[in-house]
Formats: sequence, structure tokens, C-alpha cells
Amino acid sequence: MSYVIAYPGTAGSFSHGAAQAAFPDGTCVAYATFPEAAQAVVDGQADYALLPVENSFAGAVLPTYSLLEKLPLHIVGETMKAVRHQLLGVPGASLSDIRTIASHPQAIAQCDEFLQTLPGVQIVPSGNTAISAREVAEQGDPSRAAIASVEAAKEYGLTVLAENIQTSATNTTRFFILSLSPIPLAAPRKATVTFTVNNEVGALVRVLSSFAESGLNMSRIESRPIPDTPFQYFFSADFEGEMDAAHLSRAMAAARPYTCALRLLGVYPRAEMPS
Repeated sequence: MSYVIAYPGTAGSFSHGAAQAAFPDGTCVAYATFPEAAQAVVDGQADYALLPVENSFAGAVLPTYSLLEKLPLHIVGETMKAVRHQLLGVPGASLSDIRTIASHPQAIAQCDEFLQTLPGVQIVPSGNTAISAREVAEQGDPSRAAIASVEAAKEYGLTVLAENIQTSATNTTRFFILSLSPIPLAAPRKATVTFTVNNEVGALVRVLSSFAESGLNMSRIESRPIPDTPFQYFFSADFEGEMDAAHLSRAMAAARPYTCALRLLGVYPRAEMPS
């Protein structure tokens, strides 16, 4: 069966490459923004949405979690993609010509050491790496460049002015695969939950202990402020272990008394790090 996979950006983006790798027989459809890609699944235009959620160097991609709070989507899989950033310009341009570089804020953060070697160059955040590359190609200005992939260079006829400019040699982005159905793509070995804790001493420890006592190992936890509620925090956490219904039910039931809100975002197979 051929699935339709929605991803943010355009051809040549890292999300596009991750979608193709996760669904080699699927039809990958580009959407301009994260919300549009996710909404395509809600509206029945796509079977799955693939959204970046975490980078090994720059950290969490918080807009994805915000969408999961608002939309009736479930995490049913994850995939990892090695990220190798290139500085792209129009044919004939050289590095000394560049006065403006555009890219997604995450890509900019991942290339901070290289960018510090270019004093006087304006760094412009954009919505997507590949869209930035496409715009450089369309403008034809040798003073403009984009941080994007080798695939984007090929897609839009650009020249690599500097290769592999990411700060971390092991730079990797993790993506969630989202669906209206909660059924995981394969045997689940991970779970992601979101929660807020009661305003009492030890509440967070008790929540995490509840999962640990059910045999689930926490592999990641992230906190962020709750909008319009000063100094209150929202947590998301990943757990690994046996993901059968009994284990999860016991863990959720044990943790719930210490939370104001607790939601299971999905159980799903664990992805392997790319080689």
C-alpha cells in the first residue's frame, strides 16, 4: 500500500529526505509550515505527517510539541537523519562574495562556529532550509547564500561554497511520524508523555518514579514554560521498555495523582541512529 506523507518545507529539505527514507514507497507531499503538514493528516489529505522534534546539537523543536497539544494526532513512529549542512550560492559566486545567509533557525544554531568566521555577514532566519536555497536560486544574487543540504543544491542548481559546516560531526535530527490512528508502525519500544505536575514538594520525582517502578526507563525529559502562567512548566518525556497495555496502564495510573494533566502522545518503535 502506498501512503501519502506530509512534511514541512519543500523538495531537498532534510524533512523531505527523512520522509523518503521512512517511506521509500510512499508519496511525499510538501507543505509550507509545520501546522499545515500536521493539519493535512487531520483533514484526511495525508496518511502520516513527519515533523522534526529534536536535534542532537540544538535541542528540542518545540513547535512540534505545541501541535501535538492542539491536534488529535498520535506518535506512531520515529526516524533519525544525519544532518550535513552546506553553504549554497548561485553558480559563479564565491565565499568572499556572500553578505547575507538565510536558513532555518535550527540550521543556523547547528552551524554557529562556522558562521562566527564570517564577520559582517547578515544571518537571516527563515522557515525552511530548502526554501531558503530555492529563494537564493530564484534571486540569482551572488551576495546571497543559504544553509541547506546537498540535495537542495542539486534540486535548485546551486554551488556548494563551503561543505559540512555543521559544528557537530554527529549532527542528527529526530523526527516523529504522526497519525490519526494510535496504532504503531511496528512493535513499540518507546513512549512519549506530556504532563504538568502538582505544586507540591517532590511531585516531579514521584511522576518519574511511577514510570521507573513499572519497568520504563526515561531516555529524555524536556521542560518549557506554560504560556500566560509565569514560572509554571510543561514537561515532555520519553520512556523505553515494555510497552504493553498493562505496563503503560500501571505507570499512568501511578503517576496521575501527582499531575495536573497527563497525556500519552504515543507508543512507537525505536529508531536506530544513522551510521
